[in-house]
Amino acid sequence: MKRAAFFAVLLLFSVAGAVMAHHGSAGYDMDNMTAFPKATITGIEWTNPHCQIHFDVTNDKGVLEHWTLEAPPPSMLAPREWTRRSLQTGDMVKIEFHAAKNGSTYGIIQRVTFPDGKILRAYPDR
Repeated sequence: MKRAAFFAVLLLFSVAGAVMAHHGSAGYDMDNMTAFPKATITGIEWTNPHCQIHFDVTNDKGVLEHWTLEAPPPSMLAPREWTRRSLQTGDMVKIEFHAAKNGSTYGIIQRVTFPDGKILRAYPDR
């Protein structure tokens, strides 16, 4: 019985390590910032373990692209003046982020700038 419990705990810790590993930024270009000066917010998910920001932009070829950005959880955004209502569907903002290295329309948010100049930072500036 003790042996089974030992292996159960060992399995739990090995799975926990794998779960924590997904929080890395290896899949994103953390050396370069991507910026869209006219992004239209299409939704925000104010949830744990990460918030998600959805927006649309028109690329250089005139094609509409749908993007999703990972953001910190609410507990990390709230001290930086974010609320669940900071971004509303239809808002047009400048959005800056670290894009996925594989060319997909995903990234990690860095900051949002509103037309009035207000800036919301998701992480300290690098």
